[in-house]
Amino acid sequence: MQGAVIIGDCLVDEIHTDGQSPMRFAGGAGLNLAAGVARLGLPATLVTRVGQDRDGFYLLGYARERSIRVINTPTVDPTGVAVSTRKNGEPSYLFSPSMFRRRISFPPRVLETIARADAVVVNSYPLDNSEHASALVAALSCASGLCIADPNPRPRLISSIDAFRRGFEMLLKAVDLVKLSDEDAYLLYQLDWRSTSTRLFNLGVDTLLFSHGAEGATIVDRTGLCVQVPAASRPEPIVDTMGAGDATLASLVASYLRGGPPNSEEVWRRYLSNAMAVAAATCRHAGAELVPA
Repeated sequence: MQGAVIIGDCLVDEIHTDGQSPMRFAGGAGLNLAAGVARLGLPATLVTRVGQDRDGFYLLGYARERSIRVINTPTVDPTGVAVSTRKNGEPSYLFSPSMFRRRISFPPRVLETIARADAVVVNSYPLDNSEHASALVAALSCASGLCIADPNPRPRLISSIDAFRRGFEMLLKAVDLVKLSDEDAYLLYQLDWRSTSTRLFNLGVDTLLFSHGAEGATIVDRTGLCVQVPAASRPEPIVDTMGAGDATLASLVASYLRGGPPNSEEVWRRYLSNAMAVAAATCRHAGAELVPA
């Protein structure tokens, strides 16, 4: 098995909580997802961009310890930092200047890696830049496995929501499944998940995964399938919701690669229930790293 290739951010999460000293964790949606896939026992390659600085060396070491192969595309910028402030476990973000210049390139070795992968997942990417979005779509044309997109839009990191929406819709033609949170759907379209799914099906998407926070998650596809699973309950208190969406997606990717494409509502329900259990376990720990159920 070639495993999953993840294309996305790798950065330092600096967490500020009232009454506590700031804490720093390895993070970024791309790294979180790659670490989750690896934690679930599957090969994971991360295509990303980190600087040649202390934070970058820390992140590369973190990835090595978790058996993640990293392809670090060229940059002269320092490693990105996301400063998040917690209120009731929910984060709000500020980003370092280098995050606004981020770009992932696709040299031949990256294209070869994409072509061999069993799954390719784009998780947080500068889709508000049309040149970057076009380069990503061209790179995904090499893929022979499952292609998934999680746009993971962060309002403070986006230059133009209209431009981001155009880049996202350009990407839809290259992927098999799209993941969105309720917040993502409203940010992009000012619609609920049901209305958003209708719009995206009309744009050519086959399958959509919606995460609803404490309300669980829903899988819908253009054939009319709709599988809703509640959030998993656990006795421990929620510590941090950061990484729950990435844990959900990592679990779904792992289930797909191990069990094959879901061919019935029953299989989708099993895959999604497993993902909710993993997300619930992850929320009981600080930081965004996946915790197996």
